[in-house]
Amino acid sequence: MGVTSSLLLDTHALLWVLLDPDRVPDATVDRIRDPGTDLVVSAASAWEIGTKFRLGRLHSAQAVVHGYAEHLRRLRARELPISSQHALTAGSLSWEHRDPFDRMIAAQCMVETLPLVTADRALADFPGVQVVW
Repeated sequence: MGVTSSLLLDTHALLWVLLDPDRVPDATVDRIRDPGTDLVVSAASAWEIGTKFRLGRLHSAQAVVHGYAEHLRRLRARELPISSQHALTAGSLSWEHRDPFDRMIAAQCMVETLPLVTADRALADFPGVQVVW
C-alpha cells in the first residue's frame, strides 16, 4: 500500500497523540494512525519540547524527551530537519506571531506543502498553511 497523504504534526498535536490522544479528534487520530499516511514531525518540535521541559513547563513530557526517537518510530513518523530554506522563510514571514517554533513549523508547511495537524488558531488563520483538525 502506498502513501495516500502526508501530515505534519504541530508540537502540541504530537504530545497529545503520544500522551493524551483523547484530546485529538477521532477522525484526525485515524488519519495519523493510517499506515498510508506519511507522518512528519519537525525538528523544531524536539527543540520546543526540550526547551519547555527544561523550563519546567512540560513536566508530563519527560518520557517523550528521554525516548523521543523511539516515540517517532512507534508513530511511524519521520523527522523533518530544518533547512536554510525553512529558516529563511520563517525569518521573512510578515506575521506578527513571534513564537519561533510556530514560525518554523508554518514555514516548513509552506515550503514542503504539508498540511498541519494543529488546534492552534494562530496557525490555522495564517495564509498559506493548510490545517487539519
